[in-house]
Amino acid sequence: MEAELIRIAGIGIVTALLAIVLSDKKPELGMLLGLSFGVMALVIALGKAGAILEVIKESIEQAGIDGKLLVPVLKVTGMAYITQFSVDACKDAGQNAIAAKIETVGKIMMMVTAVPIATSLIRIISGIL
Repeated sequence: MEAELIRIAGIGIVTALLAIVLSDKKPELGMLLGLSFGVMALVIALGKAGAILEVIKESIEQAGIDGKLLVPVLKVTGMAYITQFSVDACKDAGQNAIAAKIETVGKIMMMVTAVPIATSLIRIISGIL
């Protein structure tokens, strides 16, 4: 796992250097190169997510917690990564206004997705009181 991270980081540094060199002649190629690297890194990371999900699922089952609460948590986590990736890509392209709007919409959507967790917590707390 660590070796793969080092490999991705190394490829990222080389990609960044190539993007700098290319950006002098053709800025759009530098941006495209950066975006391509981002997508590649994201695909590799998502491939590792399955193992994490399995461990979390087993832990929840052993703890006796309702597994339906895991779904919104995972959705919010995925939404956070997608939002951050999109915001960074827009900022790299010099589109800060679009990046800010994506960030705002992402936060609102995460809040909406987290409603089942909040309502469950309210029920648990009201049951204790």
